[in-house]
Amino acid sequence: MRNRKGQMPKSEIMTILLCYHSGSFRNFKHYYLFFIKEHLASYFPKAVSYTRFV
Repeated sequence: MRNRKGQMPKSEIMTILLCYHSGSFRNFKHYYLFFIKEHLASYFPKAVSYTRFV
């Protein structure tokens, strides 16, 4: 489906980006896949895949 509406709220996207920039991670892909998707999955239940996020 083209031009479908995103499932992740903009507030969650901004929160993830702000936490990444204030943290000590060097690589956003590693941060998203191994920290957000695994450790913080309960805080971001509608987290999309990394390729869709980027």
